[in-house]
Amino acid sequence: MEVYDKAKTARVWQRVQGSVAEDPTRGLTGMIAEEWADAAVYLSLSRRVQGNHAAILRKMGQEEQAHMACLKGIYTLQGTGRPDVPQPPAMEKAPVSVMLRRCYGREMRCLAQYEARANDPEYGQIFARMAQQEKEHCRLILELLGTLEVK
Repeated sequence: MEVYDKAKTARVWQRVQGSVAEDPTRGLTGMIAEEWADAAVYLSLSRRVQGNHAAILRKMGQEEQAHMACLKGIYTLQGTGRPDVPQPPAMEKAPVSVMLRRCYGREMRCLAQYEARANDPEYGQIFARMAQQEKEHCRLILELLGTLEVK
């Protein structure tokens, strides 16, 4: 049986964990995919509802596209080129209320990720601004769910 050096093992694990924490592109591709999915859903839903609701959803979709572009920009500046992000799955034909509930969950996940990165010395202000917009999206989703004719 081999004897291992506990101190050496601890140093190796510390280096491994430190390199993950120091990777500024860590998790960005997943965040980009979430924003892309939300943008696609909001723009699709904006064609299924009318009036002010459609305008709200269109604006939210455009803001999600802007978030996606910012995240891609951060990745490009910090990474090794453009991120490889899979396209969102095909849009399903679920009721508007069901789709909005799913978006609410994704918005909450993005909000948590942005708030966790708000202290980043280089991009913290960008993440903080996107977190504010995600909070507003959550509020708007709740408002839409409360005022839409749900079928």
